[in-house]
Amino acid sequence: MGKKAVVIGSGVGGSGSAALLAKAGYEVTLLESHPFAGGRCACLERGGFRYDFGVHMFSRGEKGPLGEINRRTGGDLGWVTHEYPCHVMGRVEFDFPLDINPLARQVSLARKLGVKPKNYLGAYRLFRALLGGKGVEENDGAVLQDYVSRYTDDEIIHLFINCLSQLYFAQSYRQSSAGEFLWSFSRMFKGASFGYPVGGGGEIPGSYLRGVEREGGRALFKEEVSRIVVEGGRVQAVETNRGEYPADIVVSNAGLRNTIYLAGRKSFPEEYVEKAEGYEDSNAYITIKYALERKVIPYPVVFYMPHLPPEKVFSYIDEEKPPEEPYIFMPVPTNHDPGLAPEGKQLVIAGTAAPAGASDELCNAILDKVHAQVCELFTGLEGALLWASRSTGADAMELTGHRVGECIGLAQTPSQVGDLRPEMRTPVEGLWLVGADAGARGIGTEMAAASALRLADEIGPAWQAWG
Repeated sequence: MGKKAVVIGSGVGGSGSAALLAKAGYEVTLLESHPFAGGRCACLERGGFRYDFGVHMFSRGEKGPLGEINRRTGGDLGWVTHEYPCHVMGRVEFDFPLDINPLARQVSLARKLGVKPKNYLGAYRLFRALLGGKGVEENDGAVLQDYVSRYTDDEIIHLFINCLSQLYFAQSYRQSSAGEFLWSFSRMFKGASFGYPVGGGGEIPGSYLRGVEREGGRALFKEEVSRIVVEGGRVQAVETNRGEYPADIVVSNAGLRNTIYLAGRKSFPEEYVEKAEGYEDSNAYITIKYALERKVIPYPVVFYMPHLPPEKVFSYIDEEKPPEEPYIFMPVPTNHDPGLAPEGKQLVIAGTAAPAGASDELCNAILDKVHAQVCELFTGLEGALLWASRSTGADAMELTGHRVGECIGLAQTPSQVGDLRPEMRTPVEGLWLVGADAGARGIGTEMAAASALRLADEIGPAWQAWG
């Protein structure tokens, strides 16, 4: 028999790790507390609509780590891209192109954004630097707002980058690492593969779990992990509400702090625990899902930038109150895959940022602003509405088990990226972390997938691990 690997959680990091380890010859058992797979990338169903729990688009699509896992494991994941994948609205309005590498498109982008002519040179230098992606490590410790200010003080550029930072990392550009943004922006636009999976976001973990099964592994649902058994400084097994699963290695997609809790604080050096408790979390993302009886929104994605100064657009998060005017990211999944809804109907998901740990009352007050803005933008929406469903921070906490319902996990601040992010290998022998909390760079689910790829490369094939 191969070496036994027990994976906790079926989010992208967990399901991706399970598929890669099964392909490498491990005897894999994946444990998921819910009756469905996916974590933050889960898909739910209602009345013939198949919708994402979160608000998802995938910056690198098939060319990024999500596609790489699919290729390595012989998966069947398909992707949809559009020449103009995003329609910008609010402060300005235009169709954002998939490929902005040509100089002519960068000039056009500056004009459509409304950059002042006197600031064209600074804007050009900024976008060339971002597309080039050089100096990531040397800018890890810099704040993104300061990095942008090196090139330009143009207000619309600052607003655009601030909103993009919130989209990438669930935090404003006053908090984000410039190096992490450089890394993510350059790879997104060099690849020009921004897209959405056929079958919805849940098809990503779904395809990986089918890979586990092809290699003889298993995924068990409604298995709530109660304990990671540690003896003599190494993992022995994982206990759930249904039984115990012996393990040579345990891969946790439960988040850094939850993993420490499950394995027992005393299993780790005190300084490791204290550091884990001191990490800063990202913001939450909250959503409204709209099921419409007919097509109302013609765009694949809507990116709404408020009519606010860049320094004020996310001030409501620090103040813990509803925004004056909400930033909105709104994918329309059925404009990528019509099969996600009954024939002729449309599925829309509108998301925005909220404070981590925000009450349901505050989340709903913020979503009231989002709904009002969406209805103002698309006047036919309310008349076509079949149903609407909201997801708050509390829903994210229930889904992930994380303490504050944060969108990404550990925030990608200057002190929490690159070499300063937690390592995948923990002080407990045989216990590894995957997911957005450890081991990789990038945006959300793609960062989680990258951690799974790195884990598989570090651990190696099962026969090698025995040695």
